[in-house]
Amino acid sequence: MDNSDIAKMLDEVADLLELEDASVFRVRAYRGASRIVGALASPVASLPEKGSGALEELPGIGKDLAAKIREIAETGELAILHELKERTPETLIELLQIPGLGPKRAKAIYEGLGVSSLGELELAAREGRLRTLKGVGPKLEKQILEGIAARALRGKRIPLSQAEAEIAPILDRLRAAPTVLALEVAGSFRRRKDTVGDIDILVVGDPSAGIGKRLVTYEAAEHTLADGDTKASVVLRSGLQVDLRVVPAVSIGAALHYFTGSKAHNIAVRTLGVRKKLKINEYGVFSGDERVSGESEADVFAAVGLPFIPPELREDRGEIDAAREGRLPVLVERVEMRGDLGLTIEDVSDEAIDALASGLRAAGLGWAVVFGPAEITQAGGSTLRKRFLRALAKAGGDGLELLSGGVATIGDDGSLEADEDALAELDVVRGEATGTDEKTLTRKLVAAVKGARLHVLARPFSGKPQSFDVEAVTKAARAKGVVFEIDARAERLPGADGYVRAVKDAGGRIGIASHAARPDDLGRIRYGLDQARRGWCTAEDVVNTRSRDALAKLLER
Repeated sequence: MDNSDIAKMLDEVADLLELEDASVFRVRAYRGASRIVGALASPVASLPEKGSGALEELPGIGKDLAAKIREIAETGELAILHELKERTPETLIELLQIPGLGPKRAKAIYEGLGVSSLGELELAAREGRLRTLKGVGPKLEKQILEGIAARALRGKRIPLSQAEAEIAPILDRLRAAPTVLALEVAGSFRRRKDTVGDIDILVVGDPSAGIGKRLVTYEAAEHTLADGDTKASVVLRSGLQVDLRVVPAVSIGAALHYFTGSKAHNIAVRTLGVRKKLKINEYGVFSGDERVSGESEADVFAAVGLPFIPPELREDRGEIDAAREGRLPVLVERVEMRGDLGLTIEDVSDEAIDALASGLRAAGLGWAVVFGPAEITQAGGSTLRKRFLRALAKAGGDGLELLSGGVATIGDDGSLEADEDALAELDVVRGEATGTDEKTLTRKLVAAVKGARLHVLARPFSGKPQSFDVEAVTKAARAKGVVFEIDARAERLPGADGYVRAVKDAGGRIGIASHAARPDDLGRIRYGLDQARRGWCTAEDVVNTRSRDALAKLLER
């Protein structure tokens, strides 16, 4: 817990005590302690327990409060806060999280209007009933409605690609500050999860230079949650929360490791540290009161006897044991990608395909499979199919090969619902299937990869990913060279990392498809690559790293 987190918990205690009409002196004591801790230049954990500089020596903090502050710093928990939350109505706690509603107003609304949920609070505000309470006018009413809307959005996760687009101008704004010496994005964003709940930005720079002001004054910042020298936090108009922390250079490695997470991974690393009598937190690695490392993440890992673990693997899914035993995979890199396993188009005109070819060349790719409209896999689609094949041949060359692809539905018996002669004219066939239950779907997929002219197997999807026996299907697919696809479209990525890991562990091959229909969409292949890395894939596991000839040999099987 950093000082700002500790201060926040002390403020929560003060709020809940005020709701209970506790002694005003007791409430003030917690609020005062919150201000003092939040303003400290040194982390609470580094303060001595006795003598000069100890917590007890600070104004307004006695023995009891010092003990509670240390309890938070050491455990991340506070017993009295849990006790207060248990005996406070949940609705009141929710009301306190709305900007502009302090304990007194929240209690007045709860008791005076009988509001028992945020939904009822919103309705009361829209109907003007809040104004019947003393001290509530149009301005506060509007603030409450905005706060409710922001809170609802803040609880949602958004696609990684959307989060990346939203924070790009913020990062540019921060990097432009002359006092920013280094900047890193942490959290699930850095671990490249398919969705993101909030953004954690770490900055090395002068805390007194107003770096946080660059965030809170950003034009798309709708609400300010914190505005301090070392921590700033806002909610954007989209609902995405962005937290910025200014950290000293000596602690950036430790802070980056701590705020990247995941929580389970951090606990596992800290446990290793405890065995070596080391304390690991966002400020560094400590042996007693002495900082022994923390300037780089590699130093943090080395302190507990581990090599550097890539952020994408930090989910406590075996990466600690693999690192200790020298079994960490060398993850596939973007520079190793030589092709795109699937573009999907409806427009087979020369102009549309030429534009895609130009985009592929600009991206440095040497080949791509282009899946045409559904009609080209049917007997009646011969004219369209010929136009499609001719356009691909014309757009190829100059170091780029465009492979023709068709998509076919897998029937209940595993056969492809397409014309066999039409499929024979195409380079690559992608099969799609859905099922009513796991057993039926597994049987259908096994039959398809064993008997059909199938090269690529789409991940079964019916509104959401569908489960099947990955090991059984992969065993059949491995013998025929069938490739398991990662569809890089945002709506198809949820859970892809776990799916990839299961296929890899079963010995299958992965292929990443952008499903781009226009040049601007080609870049999303990187989000499929992110999930391949999270699934522990090496370059050998991903067919996109193969040359056109090597891919052809695999598909010919």
